[in-house]
Amino acid sequence: MELRHLQYFYEVSNEMNFTRAAEKLCIAQPPLSRQIRDLEEELGVQLFERRPHFLGLTPEGTVFRQYAGQILELADRAKEVVREMGQGLNGTIDISAVEGGSTQRMLSKWIKEFSETHPAVRFNIWTGGSDEIVTRLRNGLCDFGIGQDIRAAAGIRSVILYRQNWTAIIPRSCPVLSDEQESIDIMDLLPYDLIIPMRDDRLDEINSWLKNSETSLKVRCRYANVRSAYELARQGVGISLYPGDATEVTDSGRDRYVVMKPVRNPKRKVAFMMLFNESRILSNVASEFAKYIRRQEI
Repeated sequence: MELRHLQYFYEVSNEMNFTRAAEKLCIAQPPLSRQIRDLEEELGVQLFERRPHFLGLTPEGTVFRQYAGQILELADRAKEVVREMGQGLNGTIDISAVEGGSTQRMLSKWIKEFSETHPAVRFNIWTGGSDEIVTRLRNGLCDFGIGQDIRAAAGIRSVILYRQNWTAIIPRSCPVLSDEQESIDIMDLLPYDLIIPMRDDRLDEINSWLKNSETSLKVRCRYANVRSAYELARQGVGISLYPGDATEVTDSGRDRYVVMKPVRNPKRKVAFMMLFNESRILSNVASEFAKYIRRQEI
């Protein structure tokens, strides 16, 4: 199996038409069809389901397409990195980061400042969940990741960049705001419907705060990003607990709909981490940017 076989297969799977795929690949259709047949024979499975006026992927073809896409992306990255070696800080850095305003705000700030000194450096930013970041690191699809409280994973090294408090996003109509305290006790929130992160380890963490309490959480809703946490609280669905600083989702320091207070008792901190694949050697430009981030004061 050669790289061109994967390219041929991937293009056909994109187009679901041999004629159009052949035109994009600049080859004739009969050789393309023959190459796909040869690939199927080598693998011992049928990758495409062929019927009159229909072409589709088999279950085996669907799985193979995922791996083929990753291999082709890695090949492109390898060529780019090698071409850029020896040219100084002139290349592309691929970063996978968790969704959330605090992470995106800090990353954007670092990129802006780094680019002022190294204007030839380019960035690709992918955002998603913590588990997805670990998977992308293991598959070599990014140089490093930035996430929150990501659990230890085999082959992944982490460095803590900074820490932030948990935040309670509270509707202004909520009675718990009867006093003017700068922070909120988690025990004061127990009578109310709560909106908490989707990650199960976050639920476990919040439950651990209440180990000496006879009252359990009243979880009304789960969310995946800070914007959802804010909007749900804004509509009065409940009180959102967010791991980190959530103030960036508001238009001003004083929001008409919600009040944001750091959580105390216990005063919990969220660790923002830089993550690396231990078996991967960073390109020169990615290594320099990682060093730059670690030198910054938060």
